[in-house]
Amino acid sequence: MSENSSVETPAELAGGAFESTVRAKASELKRELIKQTMEDIESWSKAVEVQWQQAHPNGGVQSPITEAEYQKYVGTVQNEYYEWVEPAFERRLTPDPDAINSMIAALRTIESSFQGSQDNAGNFSPASPALSRINDVRTDMGHWQGDLQSNFIDNFLTPLQTVSINQASVAKVVREQLECNKVMYIRYRKGILNLLNQSIEAVKVLNNQRDPKSYTWGTLVGISVGTALTLCSGGLAVAGAVVIIGSTLAQGLVPDPPKTFELGAPTAQEVAVNIAGALSKMDNDISLEEKKVEDSLRNIHTTIAGARSSAINGNTAGPLSVAVPDVV
Repeated sequence: MSENSSVETPAELAGGAFESTVRAKASELKRELIKQTMEDIESWSKAVEVQWQQAHPNGGVQSPITEAEYQKYVGTVQNEYYEWVEPAFERRLTPDPDAINSMIAALRTIESSFQGSQDNAGNFSPASPALSRINDVRTDMGHWQGDLQSNFIDNFLTPLQTVSINQASVAKVVREQLECNKVMYIRYRKGILNLLNQSIEAVKVLNNQRDPKSYTWGTLVGISVGTALTLCSGGLAVAGAVVIIGSTLAQGLVPDPPKTFELGAPTAQEVAVNIAGALSKMDNDISLEEKKVEDSLRNIHTTIAGARSSAINGNTAGPLSVAVPDVV
């Protein structure tokens, strides 16, 4: 990501727009599954077969069935088979990519405060008026002489300027890491919408050229797919502590674009099972990416803590700290 990058969530994937779209499409998917299960010959015959076997475990003649049993089967399809569909997709309304905007903005502010410019002579001028006092002190020290002057400039003022620049890098790399985290969730949301559209299409165009898989029919009632995702707690907890030098750790953490899933099947019920499998696969993929972000932030935190501890314990200049001058 470039120094001035800013990750914006597309309007259709943000806030209420995304939520209303997901709810509307999930409701449409549920209606299509019910409709096709009852109207598609293969789907309906399998629904009747499975429910008959459940109602008559000791066997018996399946046909003709009574009107009461027929209506019971209809009610089961309408009120039980696909009740999991809408809650399963509503659980994917979180995480919200924009939930970490305030943290990204805060890090950008910190980054800007520590940034500045450098002239042809190599003199660095911080953007912050407070940090510019370092240059003022350096100028004032020009009126001094002897070891105190050179030691104070070489061992305190110059390392302090380096620390200031490194602090900007620290804020930058953490910001970029959180922006990668945001991109992951944006792509996850895009994947959810893609899956909904593909699912609706797969139900409308059933593939009756293949034999139904009987073992999948008993899995629909009471199905529960995944749990709500959360923002990466381990990584975000340490982000406020600031972290590392360099800006390459954020690379490679953005997942590939959402995959297209094979949802087609001979019957509506089997399409539903494929949808459940696709949701689980997406959850597994995003969990793996969250783990990468968490590991990276923990590594950044460990690196910074180690550098600071070593410099402080040895009273030496480090990338993020300065030695206490003897004059103190």
